[in-house]
Amino acid sequence: MKSFNLLVLMVTVFLIACAPQEVPSDPPPVIGQLKVGFDIDDTILFSRDNFLKAPHMSDDPDHVDFGWVNMHDSLYSVVIQPTADLIGFLHAGGHEVYFITARPGTNGEAVGRFLSLKLGFPVVLGENLFFSAKKKDPVSGHRFTTKHELISKLGLHIFYGDSDTDMIAASIAGVRGVRVVRDARSVEAYSKNYFGDTRSAPAPKAPYSEKTYQQFLSSGVGPYGETIYPIYFAEPAVSD
Repeated sequence: MKSFNLLVLMVTVFLIACAPQEVPSDPPPVIGQLKVGFDIDDTILFSRDNFLKAPHMSDDPDHVDFGWVNMHDSLYSVVIQPTADLIGFLHAGGHEVYFITARPGTNGEAVGRFLSLKLGFPVVLGENLFFSAKKKDPVSGHRFTTKHELISKLGLHIFYGDSDTDMIAASIAGVRGVRVVRDARSVEAYSKNYFGDTRSAPAPKAPYSEKTYQQFLSSGVGPYGETIYPIYFAEPAVSD
């Protein structure tokens, strides 16, 4: 009986040793290497003119043809150079840089080609460029960001963006959010989703005036506790 039990034990150990080992799905982190994410519109690109020229698909001014927008950055969007310089610094230092935008992904490869040209390294759809359109809650009708899902999946350490939803996404994902100051021309054109809405009448969802907004900028801390990266650029507006 003892010999039989010993034989069973030996066979079990042999089978365990021969069983294929599960390979981790994600490679181990590289010590000293950061994974840094960036929003695109009003963070890397001053794209106001691109959106203003885009065909609208309904009477809703926010319902633009994003396939058209993604194809026309090269004509109407301008690189925000301080952010591009920051990205260059991170990339040169061996850190991984990712791009996550709330634009729908139709013709997204064109965005990758334009960013590759301007930033000097490959920006490839599905590798370091991701489209993460907002979703609508079927009950409340509230539209919410989905960027936190990609931020978590990619294992980012920092996420740079200009909007309130960028900071919310970073917070939900548990990473450091850094707010890039939106160009004043974009604040005028798209005041929503930016410190509530500093251009609207005071309301619970938009309690901050221009004076309060400037106080946020001078203190370097935003309403979600995020760090404010107060960069400004003086590129001329894109002309016809």
